[in-house]
Amino acid sequence: MEDLRRYLEQTLNKVEGLYSIFISDFDGVVILKAHANKSSEHNFNFKHSFLSEFNSASEQAGKLELGKNKTVICFYTNNQVVQINCPRFLVTFVAAEKANTGNILGLEKVLEPLLKDLRAIQFP
Repeated sequence: MEDLRRYLEQTLNKVEGLYSIFISDFDGVVILKAHANKSSEHNFNFKHSFLSEFNSASEQAGKLELGKNKTVICFYTNNQVVQINCPRFLVTFVAAEKANTGNILGLEKVLEPLLKDLRAIQFP
């Protein structure tokens, strides 16, 4: 598990302005997380209720009849939160408001080997 955590921490450095990455189940239980520094660890230690709201937001977006929602991107005063629905997991990225959202979305492919390993550990 420590190797997976290191891999996640290395992924943080791939996008400038990326503060934190959380991998959780759909109930909002954090399985693995990484923070760029102690400040972001303290500031972005989300409650499981925040992480689990993805399902609710996706259901609301589904009412637009545009197909199944895979990603939710929210911009706040100083930050952005990008949540991606991956099989069995929800990946949440917290970044600076001006961080490149496209690069953050591209991390899904970078994280695929890690998610594959987590699936093997979590759900044999």
